[in-house]
Amino acid sequence: MCPSTRCIAFLTLLLAASVVQAQTYRCSAGGATYLSDRPCAVAPKTQLGGYGPVAPAPYLPYSPQVADAPKAQEHVKYLGSACASISEAIRTGPTRGVRGDVIRGLQEEYNQKCSIEDQDARRQAQQDRAQELQVKLADRDSAAHDRQQAKARVDHCAGMRDVIALKRKREPELNPTEVQALRELERAYNERCLAR
Repeated sequence: MCPSTRCIAFLTLLLAASVVQAQTYRCSAGGATYLSDRPCAVAPKTQLGGYGPVAPAPYLPYSPQVADAPKAQEHVKYLGSACASISEAIRTGPTRGVRGDVIRGLQEEYNQKCSIEDQDARRQAQQDRAQELQVKLADRDSAAHDRQQAKARVDHCAGMRDVIALKRKREPELNPTEVQALRELERAYNERCLAR
């Protein structure tokens, strides 16, 4: 046979290899825990289901998430149709999946064909914005002026009302000219302040 030292070393090595390969599993069943050299048995989960064929899942076509196209610039409405269509193609290209080199080519074409028209359109858009701003400022100033006039009219009527009240208290002491002036003041008050 084999010499005793070699044989014992070989058997020890073989035994150690078999111990290393063995795994221990901790399992539980019915509230009791036990150790096993095999994986634990998993009880199948029960589900209540319908009887008959299963309905197929609805078809959902693939649609990649694409960012929205940026808002069209204000000056584009003043461009001619050819330049406006190139500008629109550049703006919406990334959302339509157009390659970057195609978009760069469109930008070069736009710069060559539409540079002067683009400057004019931008100038026109700026003038329109300035004009809209002037209209808004004029409307604001007009409204402020109207409010100021209305306040002045209210203050004037309040002053006339106070004078009439004072003169009415002293009416027995007034001479006929002063009484006539009081009646004129009352008539003016009625026309200016009560008629509105």
